[in-house]
Amino acid sequence: MQITDEIVASLASAEAWVQWGGEYFEQHGIYFGHGTDNAIDEAAWLVLYALAMPLDLSLSEVPQPLTERQRRAIASLFQQRVESRKPAAYLTHEGWFCGLRFYVDERVLVPRSPIGELIVNSFAPWWPAQ
Repeated sequence: MQITDEIVASLASAEAWVQWGGEYFEQHGIYFGHGTDNAIDEAAWLVLYALAMPLDLSLSEVPQPLTERQRRAIASLFQQRVESRKPAAYLTHEGWFCGLRFYVDERVLVPRSPIGELIVNSFAPWWPAQ
C-alpha cells in the first residue's frame, strides 16, 4: 500500500504518525525483534529518527505541527520498512545496545541479546551493588 498525499497531509503530529504507523506495520505483517518488539515502538523509533530527535524524547515534546518535509521523511521510512522488510536498524543505520549507539548496515547482525538489561542494571540482583 502506497502512502498517499492525503495520508501525509492528514497526520500533523508525531503522535498521529506513531499511531498510524503502528497500524500500518501490523496490517502488513512486519516482524519486530531487531531493536523493538512491537509496531508502536518501531513506528516511534522511525518517527524520531526521521525528525532527528533523541529516541528517549517524549512524543508530546516534538514541535507541532510537523512540516511537510518532516511528514514526507516519515512516510518514506515507513514505506521502505514495509516494502523492503528490512529492519529499522538497517534503514536508520543505527543499533542500540545498553544505551550505546552503534553504526549498523546489512553486514551486521542486529543485537537482540537478553542480557543487555542485566548489564545496564549491573547484574542485580545476582551481583552485589558496589
